[in-house]
Amino acid sequence: MSPDETAASGQGSSAGAMLRRAREARGLTDQQAAEQLNLDPMVVVALESDDFASLGAPVFAKGHLRRYGAMLGLPEQELLAAYEGSKVQPDQPTLVPKSRLEMTPVRGRPKGPWVLGGTLAFLLAAGLVAYVSEFGVSLPAWSSGELQRKSGGAGVDATTPVAEVPGGAPPTTTGPATSDGAADPAAATEPLAGTVETVNVPPGHVSISLAFAADSWAEIYDGSGKAVLYDLGQAGTQRTIAATAPLSVTLGNAPTVRLQVNGRAVAVPTPPAGQTVARFTIDPDGSLR
Repeated sequence: MSPDETAASGQGSSAGAMLRRAREARGLTDQQAAEQLNLDPMVVVALESDDFASLGAPVFAKGHLRRYGAMLGLPEQELLAAYEGSKVQPDQPTLVPKSRLEMTPVRGRPKGPWVLGGTLAFLLAAGLVAYVSEFGVSLPAWSSGELQRKSGGAGVDATTPVAEVPGGAPPTTTGPATSDGAADPAAATEPLAGTVETVNVPPGHVSISLAFAADSWAEIYDGSGKAVLYDLGQAGTQRTIAATAPLSVTLGNAPTVRLQVNGRAVAVPTPPAGQTVARFTIDPDGSLR
């Protein structure tokens, strides 16, 4: 029996063993066999080692087996039957060779959603800061007693509704009631503009009155930095404050507020162009800066 017939008649042999015996019987090296097939030597080694998974899908492995077997003179059906009976076939066929799969870069999770989310969060925070800086924050209204306790008794805040008077006359305020329910005759009506009223204040203190024609946020801090007024002035009300100078004042809707300092009507400083917030300081002598 010739070497080729001996190699071909091996029953129960694997396809790779059949190819290797037939090549050695012809006196060829794997390099020479690869050159005749115009294949990479690694393909010949994989075929003879039954490493069909490294060749990709079964269609590629069968094609190489047919060509290699035909060159060595092996029966095609017997060679393919040995291949089908082997247990080294790939479980999940793929058209991409194993060597290329190993070289495929690993892709991380997309960063686009994170970048977009961070940008939206930044814009939202910037808009919130701008709104608070322009219009302030509305807090629950405090009574004069609560405000005095919170500020350590540094100032006095009296809130009085301002009545609408026909004919453009300045609104007036009613003085505090006495114990018998009658109005105190010593508390005169307080003019809001055009006149000067003598107000007795302790040395180093300043008395101011704010009349609100529309809702406006108001903040007033005394000379020690304590808040003597931190509230929303509602339309049609008036606030009177006496506190240690200098006073730091912030009005959120300044054009709608009328101001008196020590009983004297004073013009509220004009806010910057395009804004409604006025910030200024009242010195012990009643001057604004």
